[in-house]
Amino acid sequence: MNELKQRFGLSQEALKLIACLTMLLDHIGVILIQSTGLRIVGRISFPIFCFLLVEGVYHTSNPRKYGTRLLISVFLSELAYDLARFGQWNWQKNSVMITLFLGFVALSVIKNKNSILLKILLVGGVLIAARFLGGDYGWFGVIVILMFGLTRRLPFRNLIQLACLLLLFVLYKGGIASYAVFSIIPIALYSGKKVTSSKAAQWAFYLFYPVHLLVLYFIGLLL
Repeated sequence: MNELKQRFGLSQEALKLIACLTMLLDHIGVILIQSTGLRIVGRISFPIFCFLLVEGVYHTSNPRKYGTRLLISVFLSELAYDLARFGQWNWQKNSVMITLFLGFVALSVIKNKNSILLKILLVGGVLIAARFLGGDYGWFGVIVILMFGLTRRLPFRNLIQLACLLLLFVLYKGGIASYAVFSIIPIALYSGKKVTSSKAAQWAFYLFYPVHLLVLYFIGLLL
């Protein structure tokens, strides 16, 4: 199975592309045309981004630079998110980039060699911060990120992750959020390979989020 995934599986860039395209469809469905169908397709994007974040955290040679890129993305994304979703600054609702950054912080705490008690306290603090900062998915999103982090080395990890996604998105979230469980299909096909190490390609994926939101915002103004 691993040999097949290495030969025919999805590269990291392919998985990122799937996440970006489904996110784009989701945002078109909420910002421009109010389409439930597009929003359903878009449900698979967030778990994929969470999975990719976990892979990035555990494979990066420089966690500080990785976290800095995420933090820069938080600041670059906020105005674009507020304009696209609300047409103005909104201090109560914030972009998903805050949630991803806090997930990075929580994973960094888990990777650290501190005591179990200290890890629990620090991760609890991150979850509280996620609750009050108002990012998309909030503390729930951090839980999804931690789930992928804690299960990444387990045998039959894809089956375990599917069960966790069913528990989180179907039993807890419900509604169209339930379609997020289908994200396990591209995740299970992930080969672990990278096609390119280009910094330009790396930043292109980071910038896609704020840029596409701004484009949708201006299209909405024209319409």
